[in-house]
Amino acid sequence: MSAFRTCRPLLVDAEQCQQARTITTDTGFRHVQKGEWIIKGEDGECYVVDDSFFQRTFAPIQSYPWETTAEEGRSYGC
Repeated sequence: MSAFRTCRPLLVDAEQCQQARTITTDTGFRHVQKGEWIIKGEDGECYVVDDSFFQRTFAPIQSYPWETTAEEGRSYGC
């Protein structure tokens, strides 16, 4: 088996859950614990990940709403 990595950045919307709740994902209903992250991907898919995985994998983007463009995240330039 070979190892692979992506050539493009993955832009997501993420929210850390402040209280336990149930959400709807592409695979059905998912219970989310306090402290876990709800991630919405580029195509609207939802994932739930624990805080340690989120901290190892994602970094915040420092930008302002007026600086973003419709093409942001879609120019992969590998």
